[in-house]
Amino acid sequence: MIPTPFFADGIDLPLVALFGIAVLVPLMAFQVAVEGGILCRIWRIPFRDLVRPVLLANGWSLIAGIPTKFLNGAIYAYILPNDLAGYFARYSFAVTLGALAYFIVTVLVEAINLSQWLKRERHTRTRSNIWIGVLAANIASYAVLAPLHYFATRPIHDVKEFTSDTRWARQPPTQIVYIDSETGHLKSIYSDGSRLTPLVPTEVKDFLVTSNLDLVLFHDQQGIRRLYRTDAEKVEDDNDDQVRPLTTQMTFGSEGKDKWGGNDSFKDWRAWAEPGLGNQIRVYRTNDRQSSLVRVVVNPGLLHNSDFRFRLSHPAFISDGRECVFQDLNAIYLLDIENRRVGKIAKGRNFILFTPAYAKSP
Repeated sequence: MIPTPFFADGIDLPLVALFGIAVLVPLMAFQVAVEGGILCRIWRIPFRDLVRPVLLANGWSLIAGIPTKFLNGAIYAYILPNDLAGYFARYSFAVTLGALAYFIVTVLVEAINLSQWLKRERHTRTRSNIWIGVLAANIASYAVLAPLHYFATRPIHDVKEFTSDTRWARQPPTQIVYIDSETGHLKSIYSDGSRLTPLVPTEVKDFLVTSNLDLVLFHDQQGIRRLYRTDAEKVEDDNDDQVRPLTTQMTFGSEGKDKWGGNDSFKDWRAWAEPGLGNQIRVYRTNDRQSSLVRVVVNPGLLHNSDFRFRLSHPAFISDGRECVFQDLNAIYLLDIENRRVGKIAKGRNFILFTPAYAKSP
């Protein structure tokens, strides 16, 4: 059976609060213990006297981290591209920059708060001594917490390698017809990235094609139905008497309203695209799901919700079930199931496949 998603109609605020407390309490306790222990050595102040001011300083730095999170969101959106290979290649670098932004804000906020406390308590310390203490304390805590944060929030998937192309695809490759996501033109390409061929050199919303690709019936962006003859490279206004007999010989590809979901099967293999916050592609063998499962997903963060810039959808098996084609909002990808490898075929969407036995369309 295909897994069934469950959708929530609201947020359980008590549960979220409980989850936040479960994370925050040990986190703050660790930071106070480490930072207080280092500051007591550098500033020569008893640890018990530092517990309260260090806790308050960390509380203010936590609040200051809220706008920093929005800054990091902008950094991630700028650095991380909208294709899987580029996203995962730059993910560690983007997270490092984000951690650096948090670190700088934390040091600034804590240094200001603790220097004011020292002044109120009449603890005479030089400015350099204050900054050295706060800097050393935060380097120690971040040396532990930053790696833990990375491993807890990185996307969880079963892919061993992401590549920018699919030259490794199995032979013979499968022909794919799709709408180019940049130009809107209709094109043809093979699953190994070869033989890229323009079919309709104008924007296409949805289309019908004959098996030999000599005729393409499509709607343009204004919703007007057109007929394109690839041999003559000519766009014609459609004629119902001419078109109606052809439609039974054509394969359909549509822009559609639903960008989510889709499923396919081949023998005992299943492929399923889960929509919503848990968006992912799952490919597995029905009689051995645990060890055969391959998940393709982009779900960074502590809760591992889907990154809506991708919306992975419409998996379809090719190569006798050894490979699976799927798409996101911007590109078409190929999954090598055995080697757990994903590569980008083309920047496109709304693809159809021409296989020896049949054609499929998402």
